[in-house]
Amino acid sequence: MKRLVITGASVIALALAGCGTNATDDKTKENSNAVNPPAEQPLEPATDGTNQNTDEAVPDTTTDSSTDSTTGDMQAEMDKLSFKEIELDVSYGKDKEYEAEIEQDQNEPIKAKVEDELNEIYLKGQEAFDDVYSKVENLDVTKDSSQQEAIDRILKAFNLQADYEKFEVEIKFNDGSKLEVEDRK
Repeated sequence: MKRLVITGASVIALALAGCGTNATDDKTKENSNAVNPPAEQPLEPATDGTNQNTDEAVPDTTTDSSTDSTTGDMQAEMDKLSFKEIELDVSYGKDKEYEAEIEQDQNEPIKAKVEDELNEIYLKGQEAFDDVYSKVENLDVTKDSSQQEAIDRILKAFNLQADYEKFEVEIKFNDGSKLEVEDRK
């Protein structure tokens, strides 16, 4: 047991010693780089908006206006619908599932995704929104739709087969009401 503790302590001491830096070594490397500059180095982004390898400023794309206009376009499209969110999950057995959703939390950008394991299509963002929106823009379901009526209309809109094992949909309407349907075969 003593040997194990001593060996463990030795390993930790060696690891810590290997992590230390020597200021002299750093200056030597710095001076040798000035005489013999290193081969082309990849550019690394810095957090202050400049590139670490040059003095050039790098434009900040975190508040890109195209993102704002895309979100605005999606919101304008959603405003045309009678609902503000849809989440659909249809399972056809092992590894055969279709999931689609458009979600918009208050004061947050619209999120959309499609995970179509039937056709191996996986979309996020604008592409997913466009795909789902094109399927629901003429969807005629209300909070008062019967379960079977909602299932039939949604399957038709999304071009899905009726031989599913599990069907789940949740739609949040603009008036605050919800339609939730769950069916298993």
